[in-house]
Amino acid sequence: MPTPDATSPNHPESQLPTNPSAFRAVHPDARAHLVSSVAEPASGWTVILPLKGGPSAKSRLGAPAALATAIALDCLAAVLAADRVDAVVVVTPDPELAAAAVSAGARVQAESAPGAGLLPAVTDGLAATLGRCAVLLGDLPALRADDLETALQLSGDLLTRTEGRTRPPSMVFIPDAEGTGTVLLTALAPAAMQPSFGPASASAHQASGAFRLDVDLPRLRRDVDTPADLRTAIELGVGPRTQAVLAEITV
Repeated sequence: MPTPDATSPNHPESQLPTNPSAFRAVHPDARAHLVSSVAEPASGWTVILPLKGGPSAKSRLGAPAALATAIALDCLAAVLAADRVDAVVVVTPDPELAAAAVSAGARVQAESAPGAGLLPAVTDGLAATLGRCAVLLGDLPALRADDLETALQLSGDLLTRTEGRTRPPSMVFIPDAEGTGTVLLTALAPAAMQPSFGPASASAHQASGAFRLDVDLPRLRRDVDTPADLRTAIELGVGPRTQAVLAEITV
């Protein structure tokens, strides 16, 4: 059977949004700043950002690798611009993403088992972290710094609450827009983390004792795996790199 070209309705790229005028950049890096080293624990948060990168990234989206890279870098820019974030640890095997992350002010942690998947990458990131930590998925093209700051503040309040005799949870997680996956997992220390990213990760995290935080932050909760997800992200407002790549591939 012949492979459909990019103009065919059966080609994955033909399902991508085709209205460049709808693209709205929402975090143009104006607030981005260099982050501190993770060598010492700080009062703020260290965010672990696993980024796959390469030609196979976001394969379900049916988009060119440039779009996956743009989504990852827009997400990174929003994290770097968040005032509550003291450090960012990017875990990636992709040289392009690694170089861009270092240039932006993040620290890059090499994967101990390249290609082994998301959970080993998260584990590598946690090994390079001290103090308050958060694992954030990197496929959030509409994320804003304010969204992440709100999520981290709410998570921190839950993790440190002492009112009454209620014991604080060891972890707090925010599920994705569908409610079945996880976009953010937080804890006061790496040792408290029990990451279970993957299919049905929301229920897995909840079963391990994590507090489920169904916060109204649609830009944070809209990860992108399919063309339909991407269309929703565009409605919410994507970042400048994602906007630029989409404009190129839909012209």
